[in-house]
Amino acid sequence: MKKILIIAILWLPELLSASQAEIGLELLPKGRPFRRTFADPREIKMALAFEGDSRILASIGNYFSLFSIRPVNDGNWDLHFGLEGAGYFSMKKAEDQFPLETADGLLGAYVEGKLNWWQWQVRLQHISAHLADGTQAQGDGTPYSREVLTVRHAAVPIEQLQLYAGVSYLVNSHPQVDRWIYQLGLNAFLPAEGQVLVPFLGSDVKWRQDSPHNPALSLQFGVALNNPPESYRSFRFFYQYYTGGDNRGKFFAELITTHAFGIEMQI
Repeated sequence: MKKILIIAILWLPELLSASQAEIGLELLPKGRPFRRTFADPREIKMALAFEGDSRILASIGNYFSLFSIRPVNDGNWDLHFGLEGAGYFSMKKAEDQFPLETADGLLGAYVEGKLNWWQWQVRLQHISAHLADGTQAQGDGTPYSREVLTVRHAAVPIEQLQLYAGVSYLVNSHPQVDRWIYQLGLNAFLPAEGQVLVPFLGSDVKWRQDSPHNPALSLQFGVALNNPPESYRSFRFFYQYYTGGDNRGKFFAELITTHAFGIEMQI
């Protein structure tokens, strides 16, 4: 948390110099300046996905900004401090039931901001992984508990497009692994003003030093509903392809390739 505050303090002079307007403090502001990267399998989200008829994946997460700093009458820049948390669950079919197989938990804090069409984010997260009673794996899996510091930067040159890059460092890891993770990705929506269904594409690529299987590629295609002013926050139906190291912590050293259909709900 101290590292996040230090980085935020270093950014404040640049943000303040970008606007001569009166600066205001808002408690519990809505939304967050850095758009969520929805093709990232470990982004904060509310989603349900089906891998054929054999496995169900559920993501239950949310965030809230504690306070923000921004110009009172000018939306040129914004700075948020907040908390986030999520659970990632997999359920494997056994006969006619889907018992819980794995449960991964995430708790974190973030500082993020935007300046015109640039966005940046610093987040510190704790992640741990657990096997549930319904697992069909042999043994107890690999122990998994981490604290991860992530810095990401994004550009939104037009409302329908986000390009981002980031780097993560494993501050602490059990078991010990190589510590760096590099990330590139994009979100794109078809400009379709007034349309009920808006096609979109999400792509996320990671090079994970903690995994022997690289790169990890996630692609998401689908439609967003109702074309609100912020389509990226709409309900979305999607197809997702993933290949790379297993995102379930207990199996992070294993290679998987999956195809899933699902829905992500607005948060």
